[in-house]
Amino acid sequence: MRQGDQIYGMIVEQFKKKEKVTIDFEGLKTVLSTFLNNAIGTLYKDYSSEFLNENLKVVNLCQDDLFILKRVIKRAKDFYANEKIITKVLNEELPE
Repeated sequence: MRQGDQIYGMIVEQFKKKEKVTIDFEGLKTVLSTFLNNAIGTLYKDYSSEFLNENLKVVNLCQDDLFILKRVIKRAKDFYANEKIITKVLNEELPE
């Protein structure tokens, strides 16, 4: 999702400047999981949970979308902790 990639890039740029980031979802009724995967989940590839907990704040996300965000974060942590193994298995089991 293009918007998620753009937000991801903006977040990374702020982190490079040693800035904390707040993402405000006020006024949005629904947030797609693909957006959250690209904008936030991908951050777990290069940043620790501790760093993100200290430097990234998400506000005004409705309960349903907060549940989705938590699931996105869990899956991102699991994936990036085992990225090489998961990629190898997928490459072996999924023909091109």
